[in-house]
Amino acid sequence: MKSIIVATLLVFAPFVAFAGGHSNLSASGTGVRIDLKTIEGTSGNHVQATTSDIWMYENPPEGFPEAMKVNCNYFQVFAAGQQRPNGGIGVCQAHDPDGDISLVNGIFQPDGTIALTIIAGTGKWAALIGAKFQGKTRDRVDGGVVYDFKPVN
Repeated sequence: MKSIIVATLLVFAPFVAFAGGHSNLSASGTGVRIDLKTIEGTSGNHVQATTSDIWMYENPPEGFPEAMKVNCNYFQVFAAGQQRPNGGIGVCQAHDPDGDISLVNGIFQPDGTIALTIIAGTGKWAALIGAKFQGKTRDRVDGGVVYDFKPVN
């Protein structure tokens, strides 16, 4: 059951997205799972995954980094016997090479994507609070994922 949950988490949890000057900004990322916890209930399971990610801008606006480190935590609920999650959230703490930080919140969508919003930031990220993105998994390997994200507003 745990392998099904892990595989499903990696398929349907495209991890995160972030901002940058942002109407034409798209990017990709890699995530490596560093922790996984499962709480089994009588009617379903709660899964928590922690990842260490790298976000890479395709065309970063001036003053924004080409890459940055990110730590993410994802929480999902699976009904007993189901391989697809009923829902979940993700929260990512991003810090760029200049020392500016952002906090990104995501909600898993029924189509397997994740709707993301920058909810807090400092420095260059402060002007992007409220920016929205959509993330989607491109490829996965055991314990890791490659994903893309794009702005939606």
